Amino acid sequence: MKTVAATAGCSIAVASTVLNGSRGNTKVSDAMRRRILELAAELGYHPNFASQSLKTRRSMTLGIYVQPKSWRSLSNDYEMAIFRGVEQAARDRNYDLLVLNISSRNLPDICAEKIAESRIDGVILIHSDSNADWVDRLLEVSTNIVAIDQPVPQRTLSRVIFDNRAAVELAVRTLRESGHRRIGFIADCVNRDQSDSQIRLETFRACQAAGTVDPDPALVFDRARCVPPPSVEEHYCQITGEKALRYLMALPEPPTAVIAYNSLVGVSVLHEARRMRLEIPRDLSVLGIDCCEFIDLVDPVLTVIDHVLPEMGRAGTEMLIDLIERKAAAPVVRSFSPLLRTGQTVAPPRKPGSEAARAEADGIKGALSVSGDGD
Repeated sequence: MKTVAATAGCSIAVASTVLNGSRGNTKVSDAMRRRILELAAELGYHPNFASQSLKTRRSMTLGIYVQPKSWRSLSNDYEMAIFRGVEQAARDRNYDLLVLNISSRNLPDICAEKIAESRIDGVILIHSDSNADWVDRLLEVSTNIVAIDQPVPQRTLSRVIFDNRAAVELAVRTLRESGHRRIGFIADCVNRDQSDSQIRLETFRACQAAGTVDPDPALVFDRARCVPPPSVEEHYCQITGEKALRYLMALPEPPTAVIAYNSLVGVSVLHEARRMRLEIPRDLSVLGIDCCEFIDLVDPVLTVIDHVLPEMGRAGTEMLIDLIERKAAAPVVRSFSPLLRTGQTVAPPRKPGSEAARAEADGIKGALSVSGDGD
């Protein structure tokens, strides 16, 4: 930098302002700025990262951590959708990313270790369990921690959350506006603590209690009705969708529409409907919550309530950098509202009592007798 400054005929402070983005009262003309940049390129100048880190006490690096569990990895669509937003925001703010577990095998202690070593300035948690003890221990080391899509408050943990209640309410409203009232709901059938899916089920039941939709409790397919329930090691979303549709369509009065608690279950419903010779949305409307890239690869394209995961990843990263740079104080919470992404699986219900409706009912019974009534 001294060589650049001497060659350009300016002070080291001026050269530093241009080359390192130093903050201060140093003013630099446009002509001098161009001259310094041209000389730096000509001389092959690059800032010494290690020296800068010692001076600023920052590594300019963020850690990304996915808690080790089945179906959790940055290779999965859910985590990768968040990661795309994280990567974009980090690039815009000149931060690097250090992925602490590619395949979710490193234990949570690695987060505190990397912060203590000054290898990273903070951590973005993706898919961490609610109120996990290891998160409390991590917060004792640093409050520069942001959990993305974490619905449950935890001490000084900053969070980016999704309005799950509004998502179900929007799903119900969308189907109601299409003329549906007898609406089924497919809930999470795995025995685990999954707060967002629990909130979605509770919200639908609240809509039933309020009379917004048909209050028939048989319209909810949950863990109690899914016998035997799938384990988390299985393809549980696919299993849930298949069993749920067979159950709901075998009811004395089947629903005219169903809401799946996530989009993968919704896609499974579409596949099972084809096996049952149901035409979607003529015979049944289907709407999923969450949004995955593969919904555009199924026919018909699933209508979903978008979880806006990339936007949440970007917001969480900006939040973490603000915490690191002392532009905010923990805990910070930001909530995202759901968005309707219209596909091809929602249409007005067929009129009951019509010849077409009776033929549809006969066809469903025939399909059920062929496919079986589940495990």
